[in-house]
Amino acid sequence: MNAALRLFAALAVLALIGCQSQPLRPPTEPAPTATPPTPRSDSAAQPSAAPVAENPYVHISPEPAPPTSAAQVLQRLRERMVDLPCVDHPRVRHWQGRYAGSPQRFANQIDTIAPFMALVLDELDRYRLPGEYALLPIAESWYRPDARGAGDHVGLWQFGRSTASFLGLPVTPAYDGRMDALASTGAAMRYLAQMHNRFGDWKLATAAFNAGPQRLQRLVDTRPDVAFSLFEREPSGLPDTTFEHLAKLKALACLLGQPERFGIPVSTETIDPLVPVRLPPGQSSLAALAERQDVPRDILATLNPAFRKGFIANNAPRDLLAPLSLADRLAIEALPPATPPPEIGSTSSDVYVVRRGDTLGAIAKRNGVKLQTLFQLNGLTGRSVLRPGQRLRLVP
Repeated sequence: MNAALRLFAALAVLALIGCQSQPLRPPTEPAPTATPPTPRSDSAAQPSAAPVAENPYVHISPEPAPPTSAAQVLQRLRERMVDLPCVDHPRVRHWQGRYAGSPQRFANQIDTIAPFMALVLDELDRYRLPGEYALLPIAESWYRPDARGAGDHVGLWQFGRSTASFLGLPVTPAYDGRMDALASTGAAMRYLAQMHNRFGDWKLATAAFNAGPQRLQRLVDTRPDVAFSLFEREPSGLPDTTFEHLAKLKALACLLGQPERFGIPVSTETIDPLVPVRLPPGQSSLAALAERQDVPRDILATLNPAFRKGFIANNAPRDLLAPLSLADRLAIEALPPATPPPEIGSTSSDVYVVRRGDTLGAIAKRNGVKLQTLFQLNGLTGRSVLRPGQRLRLVP
């Protein structure tokens, strides 16, 4: 079994792992000026293992050598973490036991997500952000692009619709950018860079990611010098779920920073890196593309759930995620044609095709449209009856 097929098989196993994430509140302010942040640290944590970058957080384009094993990915992670990995705290120990009660099982899960983690570490390098942020998608979704959490929060980063809209991730009947590992990671990096620059520390920025930046800002405004601390539960006023979230990340940092301490084997087996492939314009489907190019259909579907029902609409983004070993087969000049499935109907983000069981309220919420706007655009009222196949305008 080659590396790409092993990746698909392992992802299918990870799909059975549950994840609990907290709704991410959308930021409401513009990005702050690019000023180097002042580092903050947990009052009980050990001194920083590496200095905070002197340059402001700007988008650069380094070209690190692709990792060839999970061991190399974890080495990159350790080199980029700004805190020493381990802190002795009851909730951290609890989560160490939850994650790695079976060291071999935990190691297998890390081997599975290593190609995704390498992708995130590349983006962290471009924004010059601490490696600890690469732990967030483990706590949020176990790096599953198709993960669904509470309150319609989906994807690697568990974005809600309002946050996706703010960050420029399209959500249409045919495409959900929150499930696009490439696009959502780019959006997450922009958001985390803003929060890191604003609060000056990865722990405070992660608290903002979890509890909402405005809530954290109000707490910091009353005590400008406050540092995040699990021991003292500072800043006081944050919800318990946020402290628990940070305890998970500290547990993961210790487990992956010192795997030998916990008896976790680190694989040196070759991995198949994930790379973006730019598709030509046109309407198609992952199934048609896989069949024509002799690529395993399940691999494309697993890595690219943003294309709903596997359909590639004319107006959908053109980047496809694929294992490096298959990338050359997908470099084509024309897409094989395909028709949209009935569940999607129109490929335009301006029109919604009613499905069985839909309600006007659910349609409005799902597409980020005010219910009254939906009424006005389509000449409807609260008593209107919807029919499957009916086309509703979403924008003027």
